[in-house]
Amino acid sequence: MGDGSDTSTSVELVLPSDVKLIDLVHATSEKMAEFAGFDEDDSLNVGLALREAVINAIVHGNGQDPRLKVRISLVANTDQLQARVRDEGAGFDPDAKPDPTADENLLNTSGRGLLLMRAFVDEVRFQAKDPGMEITLTKKRGGTAAG
Repeated sequence: MGDGSDTSTSVELVLPSDVKLIDLVHATSEKMAEFAGFDEDDSLNVGLALREAVINAIVHGNGQDPRLKVRISLVANTDQLQARVRDEGAGFDPDAKPDPTADENLLNTSGRGLLLMRAFVDEVRFQAKDPGMEITLTKKRGGTAAG
């Protein structure tokens, strides 16, 4: 990567709903971000965003049921890294989630995953599937996400 060619590298992971596998996903995403030419800080940001998405898929989407799978697809090219995370749960409405920055939610121990994902990548999209929910995270080279 980084030689100006328009080739892409892709990886797909299909995992049981087990939070012990989060570090594997995080390491894979950082390596893929490196392939796309991101610096260390941006690679870490991608890893953190994907980590949040996969934790949400395992815990909230699949209810930590090891029979249910989480599917992760990572595609890196010279312009961006795109990650898709799909669970097999009932889905949710991301707009209906409470604002974690509202005074009444500041002390909650959860509920910041979507906020963090949006802070670390340039685009977060949600799509209901049958079954489950798919989250697409896109980090562009030279993007504007927080660092």
